[in-house]
Order: sequence, then structure tokens, then C-alpha cells
Amino acid sequence: MNTAPLFQKSFDPKIWKYADKIEALKTEIYNIENVVEGYLENISSDFPDLTDHSITHSKMLWRYAEIIIGKKEKYLNPLEAFVLHTVFLIHDAGMCYSILNNKEEIKQDPIYNDYVSQNSTVKEIEKEALFFTVRQRHGNYALRIATEKLRKGDYLISNTQIREELGLFIGKIAKSHTQNVDYIEREFIVDYSTPNFPAEWKIDCQKLAFVLRTSDAAHIDNLRTPKSIKMISEMKGISAIHWTFQKKLGFPIISKEELLTYTTNSPFTAKEQKAWWFCYNALEVLDQELKNANAYFSMNGKDGFSAKGVKSINDTLELGKKYIRTENWNSLDTQVKVSNPINIASELGGIRLYNDQSIALRELIQNSLDAINLHRIYTGQDNLDVGEIKIRILKKDSKFFLAVTDNGIGMSQTIMVNDLLDFGGSYWKSNRFNYDYEGMRSKGFNSIGKFGIGFFSLFMLGSKVTVTSWKFSEDINKMKTLDFYDGLFSNPILRNPIETEKKMVINQGTSVMVELQQNPYCKTGFIGKNEFTENTLYTLCKYFIPFPNVKITTQEVDGEKKVISPYNHNFSFKEIINYLYFPKKGFRGSTVETLGKLKLKLIEIEDDKKKYGKLSLLPYSEASLPFGVIISNGIRIQEINNLCGYVITEDVVTIKRDKVAQLVPFSAMKKWAGKQKKLIEELKLESFFGKSYYSLLLAFDFYQDNMPILLKKIENQYFYVSVTELKIYLQQNSTLSIYHEPLSRKISTDSCPGFLNFPLNFPATMVVNEEDRNRLFSDHTYIERVIQTFWTNLAISEGPCH
Repeated sequence: MNTAPLFQKSFDPKIWKYADKIEALKTEIYNIENVVEGYLENISSDFPDLTDHSITHSKMLWRYAEIIIGKKEKYLNPLEAFVLHTVFLIHDAGMCYSILNNKEEIKQDPIYNDYVSQNSTVKEIEKEALFFTVRQRHGNYALRIATEKLRKGDYLISNTQIREELGLFIGKIAKSHTQNVDYIEREFIVDYSTPNFPAEWKIDCQKLAFVLRTSDAAHIDNLRTPKSIKMISEMKGISAIHWTFQKKLGFPIISKEELLTYTTNSPFTAKEQKAWWFCYNALEVLDQELKNANAYFSMNGKDGFSAKGVKSINDTLELGKKYIRTENWNSLDTQVKVSNPINIASELGGIRLYNDQSIALRELIQNSLDAINLHRIYTGQDNLDVGEIKIRILKKDSKFFLAVTDNGIGMSQTIMVNDLLDFGGSYWKSNRFNYDYEGMRSKGFNSIGKFGIGFFSLFMLGSKVTVTSWKFSEDINKMKTLDFYDGLFSNPILRNPIETEKKMVINQGTSVMVELQQNPYCKTGFIGKNEFTENTLYTLCKYFIPFPNVKITTQEVDGEKKVISPYNHNFSFKEIINYLYFPKKGFRGSTVETLGKLKLKLIEIEDDKKKYGKLSLLPYSEASLPFGVIISNGIRIQEINNLCGYVITEDVVTIKRDKVAQLVPFSAMKKWAGKQKKLIEELKLESFFGKSYYSLLLAFDFYQDNMPILLKKIENQYFYVSVTELKIYLQQNSTLSIYHEPLSRKISTDSCPGFLNFPLNFPATMVVNEEDRNRLFSDHTYIERVIQTFWTNLAISEGPCH
């Protein structure tokens, strides 16, 4: 039985009377310890790198509880002490899978599947995923351990009456140490009194939960590290760091200022700096737990803990010099800080980053796409008919407004005031998202938003912004509006939405409205500045999001509505030419009309693994038009000249969303090029395509000796030089001069003594995976290859011909 004074006082019949009831509880404790001890030993077998989670750790928590609570009489009555002791025994029992025999169940857990889907390249992925899931879920398992049959068919609490009456309380308190603090107030509203024990032995579950949280956080000393220093040195990663700092810490004492004070048995060397900072982070957690507990006690008029925090937690230099000692280095907190986050958000979240205020519209639509896609997967309605984004330009008096509304998943109040306002912190990539929407990643959800700054771009359009959101499955009374009445330079107000704001959100989702600084259709407005012939909101939306997987409805200021439908993959060549054509003011459309008459078709880019998109080569034109696009989740990322169609990618690598990483393997592109070559030749359009055709053949090594590779200029007339003619020249000569024609014909000569280059560069080099691009031939690399077949010493003189 435990010898800690607090434990002994809590079961002392001289203090509490009712010796028979106390003895019955102590007997049940003895039985519970016998049941749980063997199971706890399995934690070190399942996860050997963990610090001590055995029954020794569980019993030691009484010593930490004692120093934290202080010398208080009758702080824990016998029934509370019984509950707390059982909680201490099982709070970490879920850290192994043998107690519930649930290893295979864990492998079906959404958290496990999410981890595997995000870390598929990690070695020993099953072991890592099991550990990650157990760490996340062990509080839930503790709840089950308190009430369910265990692996051997036994119960933790053999006394049926006690198990059925108190088991759920015990399980919930054990679970609470893995939850947010608000879980305690939500789950345990009032004290519980049982008819089977004295009425004055009420159970304050909230108090017990705080005792567990603080005691567990405090047990970070060398009593949890039975391994030798040699064994620690052989370990790797974070586990080794934890073992290192815990091996050095002694048992804490309480200072005159009522602060827990830890000291070390040996200093941290410079090589152990990381372990020191891990130790400091653990002390920060403990300090916050103590503050949370005492704040709760104070607010509710209850007797709090004697320990109010951790000594020197706000002075890392003093902490390192006096208590958690360092050797030959100073524990100065030099981590990167942002002293003016508002300035960072306004500068980097706006025009200085994007260089174009119109981008704000794209970012808002992107957020809505994420919200709708998540809602589809979360509700099992993953089809294109679910969800809609409505984008409107409104005018009231002389003011213009942009409103973007979706019926996606919506945001809770917590997300609105924390994650939405966290510049650079993406909710989609956070642990909070993994907790809120377990299993969504393994079911295919992959957010477009990655960097956590897109929302702030809308302040390029105006300073007065409102965000109204109603989270799916929450009561309508939970709908809130975040009101940026003064942009980023004053704290936004979280309030109940007014009637017009409520009407913007129909069943759930989010509505963002910004009061625009100017008429959006004027020359400097976010629509008009793009100079599209059709100066409309619809045109700009379609330009940014040509292939959405969600219905987008636009409404102009005059009330005209148009729809961008969820994209299909069956565009004909003529259809996609017209669809991706965004003429600008002053541009003549004859090229488009000519292209539309060609009997070309889009050719699939594919291999055995996947389909990458559809493209068609376009005839060469000096005024090349961007009919080709690289898209990610339906959003335009980059334009491709001299090609028509689209390439799909998910690997956007820049904050501005204008660069991508992995695209199409060379083998898939060469297969596409072969089909494109065949189609052009069948239609006898080789001459019409000109340099585009030659560039295609050259890039993918389809070139023939009768095809042009250079030019000759004689008395202002240009003549092709074929590969064959170049080879003959190389056989007969020992030098080769290749010149570049100046851009200005006024300074060029009538004739060139050598050769002129004939640029043949495939227009979609950017489409091919970066690691494969050296396999593409350009005119320069092809000529080098030809030369090297004749000359071993390569010496090419290049320069302008004038």
C-alpha cells in the first residue's frame, strides 16, 4: 500500500471515521493494483523508448500531489482518494495495446490511417503509426479500461457495485489529462455523492482532474528514468532527449514564493542544449497547468493548490544558472520572435507579397473550396453536386462590396478567433484539425491552403471586413461574426451576426464581405485592372479558377448572374480554346478563330500510374497566347505558351501559388509527344506548325537529318540548314561560328559570315519533372551532340551578327 503521507491521511479512520468503509476501499485498491500492475509492465515492451509508465510512476504521483496541494487538512476524503488512486493507476495504462488487446483495432483508427497517409515514406511506418495513435488515444483507452473487460477477461474493478457506480467517473478523470482544460468543466458539472458511502464523502471530479494533470506534469525527474546513462546514449531521437533531461532532475521542493523548484544532479553540457530546452518546455507545461488549476479554484471559490507555478520559468538565464544548470553555455531564450505581427500580416499578407490585389479573390475562393471539399468527405457526400460558392459585387449608396459565401463545413468560434487570425499558421496543417476531423486525410482530404496567410490578402481590397460563419452540426445560435471594423490595426470584434449577415449563410458555411476601397470595375479596381475585354467578376473568377470542382455562381453589380460549372475532362480542342481564351482590350481575335477551325484534339498525358492532363501543340506564333494552364485543385497556377489544354498538379511550392514542383515524368510526356507528332503528320500540318513542330521533335529526340537546325543569311534572305548539311560542314571544316540575330533589324547585317541560330525550344519544358528536364533536347544541346560525333575538342564561338 502507498506510504505517501497524503495517501495515508486520506484513508486515516481517526480523521474520517467509518473504518469499515475505509478498509473496504483499501481492499479494492489492493485488488486493482494486482490487476493493473502486469498490464502496465507491457508498456515498456510495446514502446521501450518511453520513460517510466509503470505502477511505480502511478504510485509516485501521490508524492507530487502532496507537494502541489500542500499541507491541507481533509483535502481528499477516502472516496476521493480511492478514485484518485485508481485514476493514477490507469491514466497511462492505455499506452500499451495488450491491456485491451486492441492492436488491430488501433490499425483501423482514423488517426492511424491519417498518420500513414501523411508519412508513407517513414521507416517502420506501422510501429511509428501505432505509437502516434496510442499517444493520441490513450486517454480514451483509459476511459474504457475503467469499465470494460480487459484482455484476460477480468475487470479493473472487480466489485460490481463500485465499478458500475464510479467506473465512468474514474475513466473520465483519467481521460481528462489528455484533453483541453474545458473538458473538465464540461464533463464534471457538480460534485457527486453516493448513497453507499457517507454523505460527507462527496467526489469533486474537477478537483481530482486538476490533481492528476498537475501531478503527472510534475513527474519529470530521474525517478522516471531507470535506464542507465549508457543505455540512454544508445537511444536516438526525441526519446533519448527526454531520458537525458529526466535523468538529471531531482525531486522538486516548494519555495517561499510557493513555486515548484527543480534542480539538477549534473549540469547540461553544450551538446545537451536540446535536452535542456525540452526540459524547459516540460516545465512551461507544468507551470501553465498549475496556473490553470488555481485560476479555476479561485473562480469557483474553492481551496486551491499551494504550488502556484514553477520557479524562474520566466527567466531562462536564471533557471540555467541556479536550478536547471548549464555548463559553458547560457540558456538565453533566443528563439525567433515576431514583435509586430500586425505589421507582418499587413505587409506580407498583401500587395508586397502578391503584387496584385486581384489575388485576394482567388484566395477567398480557395478557402471556400477547401471548406466544401471537407464537408463533402466529412458527410460522405463526395460528389460535384454538393456545395456552392456564391460571389457577388454589391452596391449600397456609393459604396461597393465583395461578398463570397459558401455552404462548406463552416468555422467554430474557436477557429475564428484562433486559427483564422494566426498569420502563417494553417489550420489545415494543425493538430487541432487532426483532432477536429479525424480520418479525413486518409479519406482523401488534401487542403489547397497550406501557408496560413491567404485570408489576410483580402485586406488589399479594403479595411472593413466581416466574416460570418456557422459550423456544420452546430446550433444556429452558435453562428458568429468576426468584425474587422478597422482592418488589421484594431482588434476585431466577435459578435452575434445581424439579420443581413445571417441571411448570407443559408444552412451552414461561411460568408466573407469586404467594403471595397474603390469601384471594382474601374481601371484600378481589382476587376478592371486586368483589362479583360469582358470587364466582369465572372471573367476574373473563371480566369483564376478555370476548373473548379464546385459550382461557382457570380453576380455582377447590375444583378447579372453566371455559373462556372464543376469541370469536366471532356473538352474538345475547339471548346477549350474558347474556354481558356481571355482577350484583353485592344487584342484582335483572328488567331483564335483560325485555331478553332483546325481539326486538332487534346491528347491525354498518362502512364501506368496516373493521368496528368490533356494538351495539344499549337502552331508557332511570335505572339504566342497562353491557352495552356497548369492547375492545382482547379486553380490556375502557371500559364503555358504555344500549348492548349491543362496539366494537373498538387505540388504548389510557393506562398504566392505561382510555382509547382512535381509534374509529368519524361516518359509520359514523350508518349504524348509521339501521339502529337503522329496527328500533325496525318493532318499534313507540318509546315503550318513550323517551329512548334520542329521543337517538339527535337525535344523528344524524334529529329531527322533532313530537318532544319540552323539558318544562313545571304543578302537579307534566310535559308534553312539541315542536320545533314551541318554534318557535311563539320566533316569539311575545323571551326564553327554560330551567331544570334539582333532583335533590332536596323543593326543587323545583310549577310552573316557564319550560321545563325534557329531557336527550337519546346514550350512546355516547365511541364516535365525537374529531375527529367535534362533529358529534353534544345537546339543548343542537339547541336553539341552532333558536333561531338565529329570533333573531340568542342569550341563554339557565339555572338551577335552585326
